[in-house]
Amino acid sequence: MEQDKKLLINLLKANDVIKFGKFTLSSGKKSDYYVDMKKAITDPQILLQVAKIISNLIKDDAIDRIAGPALGAVPIATAVALQSGIPMLMIRKAKKDYGTSKLIEGDLKEGDNVIVVEDVTTTGKSLLKTVRAVTDNGGKIKRTFVIVDRDEGAVEGLEKEGLQLEPIVSISDFK
Repeated sequence: MEQDKKLLINLLKANDVIKFGKFTLSSGKKSDYYVDMKKAITDPQILLQVAKIISNLIKDDAIDRIAGPALGAVPIATAVALQSGIPMLMIRKAKKDYGTSKLIEGDLKEGDNVIVVEDVTTTGKSLLKTVRAVTDNGGKIKRTFVIVDRDEGAVEGLEKEGLQLEPIVSISDFK
């Protein structure tokens, strides 16, 4: 497992996913680094490595569905679904106001054991919205994973909600 993590860190470095400098984040907050996850989630080598790591971690867990919030986590959920053979769910940011008006795309059944994957976390609020969408619709959250945790409170914030966030890598792995 440690070797898989090292390979992922090397892939993220080689693809310039973590950039150091002065950045303004979407929240307006200033940061000394930027995590360009769109660069990561569009690279097949990175997606395959992430899928291998997560699939290995959940192989003994009797998971029924892999959920990922749109947009950033959908490629991750897809890669893990392909690697593990477990169906996926796409969680919209909001219900669409046309067609079927679904918040969740995919076949979530009452009592399904679900893992949630996310591309990057800062506070964990986005991940928590996904967790609530799944639980409000009958799913049981078994584990939550993030590819890169920014070490800015997501693990602690989700812990207060009774969830254990499992970062594959943290920003401290790049410093």
